[in-house]
Amino acid sequence: MTPPRNQAAANALRMIPTKWAVVLVGIAIAYVVLQPRLNQWFGWSLPSVAAMMGDEKPFKKTPTKESDDKSTQSTAAKEDQENTTKETRVTAGQESSVDKKPTQPTKTANKAKEDSNNDDDSDPLYGFLKEVGRNKYESPAGLVYGPGSEEGHRLKHIARHLTDQPNRPGSHGVFKGGMKQFLETIDEAYARAKKGAKGTTKNEDDGSVVYEVTFEKAIGFIGGESGGRRKNPAAKKLRLVVRGSNVITAFPF
Repeated sequence: MTPPRNQAAANALRMIPTKWAVVLVGIAIAYVVLQPRLNQWFGWSLPSVAAMMGDEKPFKKTPTKESDDKSTQSTAAKEDQENTTKETRVTAGQESSVDKKPTQPTKTANKAKEDSNNDDDSDPLYGFLKEVGRNKYESPAGLVYGPGSEEGHRLKHIARHLTDQPNRPGSHGVFKGGMKQFLETIDEAYARAKKGAKGTTKNEDDGSVVYEVTFEKAIGFIGGESGGRRKNPAAKKLRLVVRGSNVITAFPF
């Protein structure tokens, strides 16, 4: 069935002279041929004959490449933002996991802890002595530390000289290191005194032997009330009192 608009156009052509009808038909044919090229050459948007007759849907402009690029860039930007957010969450989770992971002690830390334990008063050997009897411990130089003194044991007695006693009347020699280092220094003083090395003296007193040994560097300071008044001068000497090989006392002075 012929559409109403086409029928109306056909009727209109019949009403005009043949000459003009031929001219109009020629113009129409030329328009049909040239319309798409004119749009392409000059960027026009001339409607097609079919559109003017109502047989074609209105012209819709095709999105340009620039629009596509902007759309693509927008989508890419959105994806990048989402990925960044995901990575941030993952990284935060990893950092949280790392923070919760217990730190392993280093070899140096273990060594320091071991030395600290050796200097602990609860360890009677201090990583230096060996047990030779009930509550008796011997040093590498042959000195024996056993029960005795007001503290109940000679090791506890000499351990008093690891800290100052500012309120104690008179002088109080204080060794500047830990218990293990103190025991090593006593051994060194004993070995030097036994050989009669320079800077050593030996005196006997009621069955005991008193050794005094001078060191090149200070091994402690003078504390107590007297030492405090003198601003705790350095102590370079060690006094060691033994009975046989048994230690009675030892302290810096």
